[in-house]
Amino acid sequence: MNNQKYEVIENLSLQKSNSLVSAKYKSSLIENQIMAIALTRIEVNYAENENVIAAKLYPGELKRLIGDPTNIYKILKKVSKTMTGHTMFLEDGNGNFKAFAVVNNAEYIDGVFTVEFNKNLREHILGLEKNYTSLELAVLTRFKRNSSFRIYELLKSHLYKSKKEINNGRVDVEYNISELRFMIGLANGDDPGVKNALSVMKVPNWDELYGKLDKKDRKYETWFDFQRYVIRPAQEELAEKSNIRFEYEGLREGRKMARIRFYIYPHTAEIDADIQKRKKILEENRKGNFSADKESYQMELPKDLPGFRDLYEEFIGHNYLTDKDIDILLKESGFDKEKVRWAILETDKVPEVHNYVGFIVHLIRNGKNEPIPVVEGDADTGYVVKEIRENIANNKKDLAEKFWERIKKKDNFGEFISELEKMGASFQNFDLVYEAEEKTEIYTAWIRKEGIHL
Repeated sequence: MNNQKYEVIENLSLQKSNSLVSAKYKSSLIENQIMAIALTRIEVNYAENENVIAAKLYPGELKRLIGDPTNIYKILKKVSKTMTGHTMFLEDGNGNFKAFAVVNNAEYIDGVFTVEFNKNLREHILGLEKNYTSLELAVLTRFKRNSSFRIYELLKSHLYKSKKEINNGRVDVEYNISELRFMIGLANGDDPGVKNALSVMKVPNWDELYGKLDKKDRKYETWFDFQRYVIRPAQEELAEKSNIRFEYEGLREGRKMARIRFYIYPHTAEIDADIQKRKKILEENRKGNFSADKESYQMELPKDLPGFRDLYEEFIGHNYLTDKDIDILLKESGFDKEKVRWAILETDKVPEVHNYVGFIVHLIRNGKNEPIPVVEGDADTGYVVKEIRENIANNKKDLAEKFWERIKKKDNFGEFISELEKMGASFQNFDLVYEAEEKTEIYTAWIRKEGIHL
């Protein structure tokens, strides 16, 4: 591999072509923020006439900027799967468009989160001289709502037209509401029906494409809900945390509210302690040459975090377990400490275990080895019973997912999201980290006025 040459790009802001900024794709806030950080950590590998564009990120940095320290491992594990499944739809403004997967591969190995981008992205992020938007990373990592993040990117891309002497620098821009939904992730561009329809359309009809989505994939369908849960919260968050602000109005076509007009203004948000702290973190990382000094950007060991200390205190020395052993067990379990505790205690019940840690790992990976239930001595029937039980367990999970989707459509769900965000937790992270049954329990406890306990 001696023919490899790396060009490392380290910045405090990122540049995107305006086509990339206005692309349509489905992603969560945490995915968008990780993508933004990755675009300032690019390593271009010139090898055998291929341009491999990748970025290496370290949980120590991510948790300081965007993550909940007790959940950063779970978040990265899930994000590594979801990032590779999204299709991005780009238009060039001349009637041409193309669709491709944004991320070819994302993986978390030995404390390093690596993102490998599709080579089609290269022309939209490197060597840009015109038709691009510069975005400050310290601002992008502050947002708590995905819609705020995307609306900020979109509106910022128009601010180059601003002239202070005209309307106090105001810039007006209109969007078709259905198209805007696809842009900010409220409509699922990964839907097979949408992809098929796009493949035969000469010019995308976003109203028609939106109509092809299943009901569960259409969030905040009415203009009232769209304003209440998307536009107004984004309006408040941009004014509080960014360098632009906006006003807006809905525009009707016949009886239907079909378009939205934004009035965008340059804005000086209060430079508070939070944004100064973020800039300091980013500046330290840039000066510290993170690509060469990985250790200083690694996540603290789980034993240093409040959520895991008790596990280490309980089991270090137990049957000669070391802190390194517990590190391994937590990694194997996806940092599920209760699963680790269960596996250790189950292993203690087994006589003559020759490889203690190995057996614990086996239980974590495979679960409890239960005997096959046999009915009247018939082993074949026993396997059928086992299969039925497994099907019931799987259907229970599917039902939980469907029930959670119904909860998300309830009138008071917006209030639930607001309460989450008051606690400093973004809904996107909550939705990503917890299973459907857990989310339902948390929501129902909130309904009973017992508060939100994460």
